[in-house]
Amino acid sequence: MPRAMHDFNFMKTRLALVSVSALLAVAACSAASGERGELMGTGATAGTGAMPGAGGAVGGGNAPGTGGGPGTGGGGVALPDGGGGGLDPDAACEGVAQQAEDRFQPVDIIWAIDTSGSMIEEALAVQNNINAFSQQIVASGIDVHVVMLAGYQFLILPGICVPPPLGSGFCPPNGTDTNFPNFLHHSNSFVDSTDAAVILVSRFPDYLGMLRPNALKHVVVVTDDDSRSDPSGNSTGNPGPYDGDSDRFIADFTALDPMLRDPATGGPNWKMSGIYSFTQCPNAARIGTVWKDIIDKTGGVHGDICSCPPGQPVPCGQTFQAVFNELATKIQQAAIPLDCEWGIPPAPAGQTLDPTRVNVDLTDQGQGTRTTIYNVDSEAACDATLGGWYYDDPNAPSRVIACPASCSEIKSVPQGRIDIAFGCATIQIPR
Repeated sequence: MPRAMHDFNFMKTRLALVSVSALLAVAACSAASGERGELMGTGATAGTGAMPGAGGAVGGGNAPGTGGGPGTGGGGVALPDGGGGGLDPDAACEGVAQQAEDRFQPVDIIWAIDTSGSMIEEALAVQNNINAFSQQIVASGIDVHVVMLAGYQFLILPGICVPPPLGSGFCPPNGTDTNFPNFLHHSNSFVDSTDAAVILVSRFPDYLGMLRPNALKHVVVVTDDDSRSDPSGNSTGNPGPYDGDSDRFIADFTALDPMLRDPATGGPNWKMSGIYSFTQCPNAARIGTVWKDIIDKTGGVHGDICSCPPGQPVPCGQTFQAVFNELATKIQQAAIPLDCEWGIPPAPAGQTLDPTRVNVDLTDQGQGTRTTIYNVDSEAACDATLGGWYYDDPNAPSRVIACPASCSEIKSVPQGRIDIAFGCATIQIPR
């Protein structure tokens, strides 16, 4: 049977952002030792300058203005070296230019996977494809948290145990595949044929800690049944208050926490996607009418579980891969670039980035002026007036983040540009 697919695009929201071009100069003072000796001045002359046009503000010396005076374009200060005539390493800070990485609004994804007895191929398809799905999102610069509500394999029942890198790869009885901070497998949240909606609501306190207020929220349900009671008794589980009632689930889930409610409309600030039965096909317990309605109303992605043939894991895996790719694309399209936050790309081969030798400057390209943004130790150390910038993690930095006051200043400059220069001693905020 050809795979049917309803494509409901996520609502895209794009903010008007300041035009920011981040230039990363990976300087000679953090190069390999053989290059360092040459660039530190064994045969150089003073006056190489730190950054073109930066004057003494960011280069030339150990403090602003010591590199030959503001606006002079540099001027290294010679250091005593026992007669060798070596230069201050901060006098030579030109290097390889690299484009800074945009950082996007983070994403929290909550999976509710039916692991009742009829879901053998489907559970395996989720397990085999979820790493590629999550890595596709991560590769686009999005920080992802994943919650898995599903059982482990038990006797004849199917289950899910996620391998690295998303999961830990440890499965019962030797451990758990939960892998903080990005992946939580709540294995006690066994999802039966008809109770995914109940589990999503009742277990919310257990996975709340994985959710972030500023993150996009996506719920994904995978089941061959529906949130409806079954008079025939063939379905297992209990749909509870969400027995055929999509509107009540949307209202109850949205009311669980303020971050799930759109402050402007009061409606859901989350989207549901699902892989469920579009028709009463051979591998469908029942058509997922409730799931279709919730997905339609929240703007998610529909995938047809009828395209997952029973007893055929290979085509089933291909079906899930296609749906996962579509969902990952929708998530990427909806993610909004973050203001005042930039990723640090890897250093070129043979060089390293020294976190103590980083400076951030704001250039007004319209006025031709340049302002140094001072470094602070953490978000808590941001100055209400001077602002500043800090690392996401001082011990293993991957992002440079502007403090609120500096962020406001950056966004107020119509032709603003951020230069992030690696190699010169970091200029700390005045104490």
